[in-house]
Amino acid sequence: MNQIIAGLALTLLFPAIGLAQEVRIPERIEKLAAGAAETVNVTLDGPMLRLAGQFLNSNNADEQKAKNVVSKLKSIHVRSFEFAKEGEYSEADVAAFRAQLRSPAWSRIVDTNSRPNREHFEIYVKQEGNQAAGFVVIATEPKELTIVSIDGAIDLKELSSLGGQFGIPKVNGGSTPAEALPSKTRPDGKDSAE
Repeated sequence: MNQIIAGLALTLLFPAIGLAQEVRIPERIEKLAAGAAETVNVTLDGPMLRLAGQFLNSNNADEQKAKNVVSKLKSIHVRSFEFAKEGEYSEADVAAFRAQLRSPAWSRIVDTNSRPNREHFEIYVKQEGNQAAGFVVIATEPKELTIVSIDGAIDLKELSSLGGQFGIPKVNGGSTPAEALPSKTRPDGKDSAE
């Protein structure tokens, strides 16, 4: 009987543990830097994130918005690799990271695929109650891979203020998810300024 109770307790406990874990950049992604022609590696956790936020100018409206967003975050991780030739990373490398986003807390809210250009762009959001508590972007091209992982309370309306800060790519400021994508990734191919 104790084994049944222990088994039931573990069954109920494991989903809660899975929701509490933050997304981590797998070692196989980290190793891609060795073969990349260009890399961006940003790791800001806890005190380092607070310190980085202090370098944002409070007198600049855009930087003040970014500073407000950063004050609520636990971590920002950016990995971006540009390779000299195709085939320097594989779909299995990305799948190892994407597997962490399969828990019930995570939802993919944007998924665009350009088959002719072999470009794939995904946005995932983690929900805790009625609050967005995590945000992940995965962008793949034949010679480029970018992963942005943000952990913490996020107002999705304010998230674009982090674009261009801490190695996070800028996105267009559109009113729909498709308009917010980088123009070369948008399914309609139009720039939001058009």
